[in-house]
Amino acid sequence: MARAVSWLVLGLSLVAGIVGCSPESRYRVLALLFEEVPRPGDEVRPVPVVRSPRRPPPPTPTPIPVEPAGTDPVEATKFTTWDDVTRLLPKDQVGNPDWGAALQEQAIAPRPGIEPDAVEADALALDVDLAPKSDPAFKVTFSHQKHGQWLACPNCHTALFEMQAGATAMAPAAVHGDRYCGACHGKVAFDIAGGCLLCHLRNLPMDASGRIDWSRAMTERLIAPRPGPKAVDAPPLDLDIEMTPPAQPTLKGVFSHATHTQWLACSNCHPSLFPTEKGTAGMHGADLHSRRACGACHGPVAFGMIGNCGRCHPVLQTARQHQETLDLDIQMTPKSALAGTTIFSHKTHRWVDCAACHSGMFDAAAAVAPVPPADIIGGKYCAVCHGKVTSDLVAQCQRCHAGGGTP
Repeated sequence: MARAVSWLVLGLSLVAGIVGCSPESRYRVLALLFEEVPRPGDEVRPVPVVRSPRRPPPPTPTPIPVEPAGTDPVEATKFTTWDDVTRLLPKDQVGNPDWGAALQEQAIAPRPGIEPDAVEADALALDVDLAPKSDPAFKVTFSHQKHGQWLACPNCHTALFEMQAGATAMAPAAVHGDRYCGACHGKVAFDIAGGCLLCHLRNLPMDASGRIDWSRAMTERLIAPRPGPKAVDAPPLDLDIEMTPPAQPTLKGVFSHATHTQWLACSNCHPSLFPTEKGTAGMHGADLHSRRACGACHGPVAFGMIGNCGRCHPVLQTARQHQETLDLDIQMTPKSALAGTTIFSHKTHRWVDCAACHSGMFDAAAAVAPVPPADIIGGKYCAVCHGKVTSDLVAQCQRCHAGGGTP
């Protein structure tokens, strides 16, 4: 303790001696003890102490450009799923994104590659025909031009396909799997299972609905169906079946066995879809349009029934060819007594095409689907046109009900 007091007294004495000395003497003593002591009379400039922070501050974020007022850009935050994006793209005939049309309409602009220094290259104008030996009619023409507009060569060559034509042996099962065409089709592009006609049978004639016209293909000898895996070829059955609805005898339908048996076997339809005996199958319009009857083929493979009524109903075909009008009145009697009986005149509506109404709005068979008055007032059924392009239903009820004038 005494030693510490002695050192303290000595230090205070030294400080007092320095403070009490002249500036010159004080400079000598301080210069002996410390570095860079200013001489008497020199200007003293304090030097700020600069220390680096323990943790460097985060970098300043780059400001996001803001669209000027008055524009309405499509915000990227609205795209949360793949479906959100594909809704903006044009569709092909099977409802999938049509990448070729999207390129032409400039809806998409693919980059040349994921590398920053990737260089744009012209698409190769080269078509390659792929024809199976067992079924030459199912030839596929692969277009490098269409695929090369948004795919680079290494996407397919040589991991999926060899560079030489015919060097890659492809079994159908492998094509429909995750290899070859199935590497993209079914995941990004259209599905192979539902888009057969987009690649195959492009050389066959098409009808107005965009499907293959099988009858014309047979007439032009573009196809030659086999009788079956283990069947013997048989001549077509020359038999026409007339089907006349009791409530609408004018809409008689004629089924031609000769047309169908040129490339279908009897077992395709009998007895799974239709009994063999004539008149034993009681069907109305809803059954015919379903997969249980004609709709098993018509729509998925052959022409759809909606919009092609005249191909089965001769009176409609004659009316369409000669610009005649279907002279057929339909009587509709509501169950309630609020409104009287309505007579719908096809002849009066001669300026409307059949498919405008018989495409989901009204069934082709009479009285197979109820038409609630509330739906009509709400803008469905008759009100799709009436009140918008022709007379209003609510203001002119008597034109249709209670024996009023024609609509």
